[in-house]
Amino acid sequence: MKEIKIKTYLSVFFILSHFGIVIYLVYLRYYKDYIQPRDFEAAASIVFPIFATITTLVIKYIIENKNRSTVKSKKVNNLFVFVSFLLPLLFVSSLVLVIYFQTTVKSTSNFVPLLGLIESTFGIYIGFIVKSLFELKNPDREFELQVENRRDI
Repeated sequence: MKEIKIKTYLSVFFILSHFGIVIYLVYLRYYKDYIQPRDFEAAASIVFPIFATITTLVIKYIIENKNRSTVKSKKVNNLFVFVSFLLPLLFVSSLVLVIYFQTTVKSTSNFVPLLGLIESTFGIYIGFIVKSLFELKNPDREFELQVENRRDI
């Protein structure tokens, strides 16, 4: 699979899932009143910063590369593709499940620690993926170490 396809699919996934979870939390707190105010505030303080960071990097990358050709995209290996999709899916699924169990199955006092554990566990790995794919690089320049030959007299 070409790197540009992974970037495109993950960009859409990150943006939709992040805004979806934020809207879901707001909906559960203010429209359904399923989440207590202290749990909502804790969830927001844990979940929103990493969402804002990832979404900002993705959107910045999209804007910075709006005129770049997608034809010259490099191929990546299958293991990278697998990990790039698996970890974000597990991350978002874990968050949705914890929120679901907090609001419908059984409200627990472990809600905030579970969110923190998920964020810290997956945040590190998601960060590696996002940095690898969405770090702004300038392909027009080559950064090489140039050694000058000097003669000392």
